[in-house]
Amino acid sequence: MTPTAATRVRGANSLQLRFMLVVFASATLLALVVATVAYQLSQARALASGRSSVESLATAVEKTLAIGAYARDAVLLQEVAGGLVRNELVDVVAVVAADGSALVKVVRPGAVEHQGAALLTRPLMSPFDAKEALGQLRIHLNDAKVRADADREAYTLAAAMAGQAALLAFVLYLVAARMVSSPIVRLASALRRMTPGSGERLDTPHSHARDEIGVLIAGANELLDSNERQLKVERKLRAEVESMEAQYRQIFDSSSAGIFVLNESGRLINGNPTVSRVVGLSMGDLRNLSEEDFIARVFNRPEQVRQMIDDATRRGETVSADLELVQQGDERRWVHCLISVQRADGQTVEGVIYDITERKSDENEVRHRAEHDALTQLKNRAAGQAMLERLVAEAASRGASLSVACIDLDGFKQINDSHGHQSGDEVLVACAERMRVAVRRSSDLVARLGGDEFLIALRDVGPGDAVLIQVMRALIDGLSLPIRLSTGEEVRVGVSIGIASLPEHGTDPHALVRAADEALYHVKRNGKQAFSLALSG
Repeated sequence: MTPTAATRVRGANSLQLRFMLVVFASATLLALVVATVAYQLSQARALASGRSSVESLATAVEKTLAIGAYARDAVLLQEVAGGLVRNELVDVVAVVAADGSALVKVVRPGAVEHQGAALLTRPLMSPFDAKEALGQLRIHLNDAKVRADADREAYTLAAAMAGQAALLAFVLYLVAARMVSSPIVRLASALRRMTPGSGERLDTPHSHARDEIGVLIAGANELLDSNERQLKVERKLRAEVESMEAQYRQIFDSSSAGIFVLNESGRLINGNPTVSRVVGLSMGDLRNLSEEDFIARVFNRPEQVRQMIDDATRRGETVSADLELVQQGDERRWVHCLISVQRADGQTVEGVIYDITERKSDENEVRHRAEHDALTQLKNRAAGQAMLERLVAEAASRGASLSVACIDLDGFKQINDSHGHQSGDEVLVACAERMRVAVRRSSDLVARLGGDEFLIALRDVGPGDAVLIQVMRALIDGLSLPIRLSTGEEVRVGVSIGIASLPEHGTDPHALVRAADEALYHVKRNGKQAFSLALSG
C-alpha cells in the first residue's frame, strides 16, 4: 500500500464506505418492507374512508328518497340522485321499488357502468310505517377514483417512511464516520508516522478515553511498548552475533589450521587462507574448486579421504589420518587431516588440516637413520633382517621363489690396515654402490650386516633362474674393479658369495642365511672370488 493509500483508504477498501453501503442497503430493505405494509394498510384505510363517505351521503338522503319513493315523485328522486352522482366517488345511483321496478337511475357523466363495481345498498322504509319496505337505494361506487385516492395516500406514506429510513441511514453514517472511522484513520496515520522502536506513543483524545477507541489506542501503545523492548533485545543480540561472527571470522581466517567445508559432492563451500597456503593454491584457485572435485584436486590418494568420510558418516564421529597432498614440484607435502560429517541440512563435510611436512620429513629421516647404515646408506642388520622376514613370508604365501646371498669382501682388512680407516670406509661406500647397481632396486634387498659382510635377497629368483647367475656375475665383476681412493691411489678387493634359495635350502630367514653362510665359507676355502649355491638338505 502506498503512503497516500495508507493514510486515507479509498474505494471498496474503505471501511467507512462499506459501513455506509451496509446501512443504506439495510435501510432500503427496511423501507421497502415498511412501505409495502404501509401501502397496503393505507390503501385499505383509504378504501374504507371512501366507502364511509358515500355511506354518510346515503344516510343523509335516505329519508328524502324514501318520501320520493312513497309519493312516486320522479322529480324529487331524480334531483336527489343527481345530487349524489355529483360526488366523484359515485358512478351510478338507482332507486328500485319493492316490486323490482326502477323508479330512477342516474349515471355520473363520463362514468362507465360495469359489472363487478362496488355496490352500496340501503333499504327505503315508509316514513309512516318503519316496517314497510318501499324499495332499495343502490349506489355504484367509482372504484377507479377510490383506488387512485387510496394509492396516492399510500404512496405518500411509503415515500415518507423511505425518506425517514434514508435520513436515518445518513445520520448513522455521519455518526459512524465521526465516532469510529475518522478516529481509526487518524490512529493509522499516527502509527505510520512513528519510527519503530522509538519512544513515541499515541495520544488518547479525551472524548475517547473510556470507549472502544480508547481501548484500541491503549492496546496499540502496549504493542508499541512490547515492540520497542523486542527491538532493543534484537539489536543487542544482533550486535552480539555480529561481534561473535567477526571474532569467529578472524579466528577462521587467521587460524594456523586449514579449515574447509565441502558439500556432499566433494565440492568446496568455504575454506580459510591457511588451506590455500597449505595446499599450495592461491585463494582464486581455491575458490574455483567450488566447481571441481576438491578431494581429487588436493589429495594424492583421494580414495583414502573418501573412505575417511564414509567412516565418519557411519561412526558419527571425527576421524583423522596423515595424508599426502598432490605433489607440486619436487617437494612431497603431508598434512594431518581431521574429517567430520554434518547431516543437518544435507550432508556437509568439515575438514581441518595441519601442515606436517616438516614432521614427516623428520620422521622419515629418523626412520631412515634407524633402518640404514650410516656409512653406506644400505639397510642395516636389523632393518635387513626385518625386510628379509617380510620377503620370505610374502614369497611363501604366493608360492614364489626367493634367493638369499651372503657376501664377504676379500682383502678388505689389508686395505683398512695399510691405508687407514678412511680409505676402508671409501672402499665400503664404493662397494655398496656397485651392489645397488647390480640388483633390481625396486624389488631386491641389499643390506650391510657389519664390517665387510653384506646380505642380498632377490625376489622371485630361484636356483635355476638365469637372473641369479646374471646378478652374481655382475656382483663379482663390479666389486673386482679398481677403487680410486681420495688419496689418488687405486685398490682392489675380491668377493666371496654364498647363495641359498627358498624353499630348496630352507623355509625361514634364519635357515636361508645359515645355508648361504655355509656356502660362503665353502667358496673361501676353495679360492675365493666366486659364488656357490648351498647344498640341498
